[in-house]
Amino acid sequence: MSNFFKSALKRIFGGVKKEPSRTLGDESAKQVSARVIEPETPIILTIWTIEHNRYTAARALCTDVEIFSSEAISLCENINGYVLDTPNGENVVVEARTGSLVGHSLEVVRDGVREMSKGQLNTQLDTARKEFNRMKKFELSNDEFWKAIKMGCSETEITQDYQE
Repeated sequence: MSNFFKSALKRIFGGVKKEPSRTLGDESAKQVSARVIEPETPIILTIWTIEHNRYTAARALCTDVEIFSSEAISLCENINGYVLDTPNGENVVVEARTGSLVGHSLEVVRDGVREMSKGQLNTQLDTARKEFNRMKKFELSNDEFWKAIKMGCSETEITQDYQE
């Protein structure tokens, strides 16, 4: 038998297999195709706001939304948020860690955040989250949630009443 046939039979029936040579171009093509093939999975985030009346906090309204972690925007040092579009065409800003609805535009939120230290901001977010957790929650559908709140210039206004 010729050497060609011997080497072909060895490869077919378990002889020593020779790895094909790899080039840098092959590796980068595999990495690019791997990034394109794997779609990002959405995350469910509970967003919330607390309704206030003249004297005290009244109710905690919340809903679940799907977001993508790649859409996170830096609000300040190590604090991220998401800008969400509401059904009526407005934008709202939600803090990523707590889910708190923090404002009606990214510019207004960043202006407010600039005036605070990171510690003050975290304390304020954590205090609001604790207040939210102590209250009776009204879990609404997305449509009900967006209809229930109206974003004003500086804070959230509740425009719809819900039975307790």
